[in-house]
Amino acid sequence: MWELEQKIEELLEEYMESSGAVRVNAKHVGLDRRCGFVWISTDEEWIAVEGNTRSIDYYGGFEYIDEQAKKTIAQYTFYEGECERIESCLEFYRDHKEELQEAV
Repeated sequence: MWELEQKIEELLEEYMESSGAVRVNAKHVGLDRRCGFVWISTDEEWIAVEGNTRSIDYYGGFEYIDEQAKKTIAQYTFYEGECERIESCLEFYRDHKEELQEAV
């Protein structure tokens, strides 16, 4: 079973890299900073949380996202699809991406 877990983790790392995902503070996608950090891929149009989702559910309003738009794989929960909450986060990040890069 350990080998399967290792293989899944390797595949996830490869996917995150190939999707152009970046790890940012939730405020950079327009969410309350108390949501912590999220992964975002504008290429694949998703937001992911590593580990527990309680903060993003409560402070980010993600508890209202339809279950069909959520996929949990290993330690990551991916939020994707035509959901207003997800789309607004992706749009916020795109609109402010240059500002964020200049601040770094």
